[in-house]
Amino acid sequence: MDAGIQNHAEHYVHDLSSPTATVLCAEMLGVADEACRAGDFDLAVEIYTSQLAELEHTDRGLCLRKADALARGGRIADALDSYCIAANLQALRPDELQILVEVIAHTIRTKEQNDCKTISVDSTLESRCFEIDEEQNLDLFSCRLCKCLLTEPTSLVCGHTFCKRCLEDDLAKECRSCRLKTNKSPRQFTVDGLRVNVIISGLIGKWFNSESKARRHWSEGECLWKKLDLSNAILKFNTAIELGIQEASSHHCVCSLGPEENWSPK
Repeated sequence: MDAGIQNHAEHYVHDLSSPTATVLCAEMLGVADEACRAGDFDLAVEIYTSQLAELEHTDRGLCLRKADALARGGRIADALDSYCIAANLQALRPDELQILVEVIAHTIRTKEQNDCKTISVDSTLESRCFEIDEEQNLDLFSCRLCKCLLTEPTSLVCGHTFCKRCLEDDLAKECRSCRLKTNKSPRQFTVDGLRVNVIISGLIGKWFNSESKARRHWSEGECLWKKLDLSNAILKFNTAIELGIQEASSHHCVCSLGPEENWSPK
């Protein structure tokens, strides 16, 4: 993690909702804060988790401290779960997401730098590298099922996030990323069981506005295509392509709107 993120976090500790709660151990919380300053985020997360487990009602500030520690430790999916819990207690303020935003921005910058280095190596080695690391190289905003920009991002209990439509179409009873078993396939979940992750959805809408609109039009076009409403489907595809061309220099351009195999009516 870069020094900028560490220094910011060193001076920013979320206030506890119930600082006088008898079950909270000030000494342990102090150790957790020191662990964060020292870069031992796993220890900090363990302490925050144990303290939260002692509470009858979730402390929002403590939940945010845990979320920040998870984010700074690179565990973005787990961090998002904690941020969501805090958001359910009270709407998040922009400053409360500062660490998450900085970590994600750092991750994207690092990935772009690594991509530039990879492009400069021998083409044969590069091709092999991309084949081996394809799954690892997917960024935080790509669906692990369709390999495209997330549309209606939906997180499973394990923390991994996919397009809602991809989950609804998937028959497997396990997460495709970590193989965590579930009692039923995503298709069998109720509407309430597959809820869009509002934090990731908001970040995508803010940072990839044109691309997310293009993906939405493309997905709508695919649905119309499968219903054999070809004229309206083509209109949706054309709109998606026009939006994609406008952002062709961005990370998610026209080529990531959707796989060609979906173009044939089923």
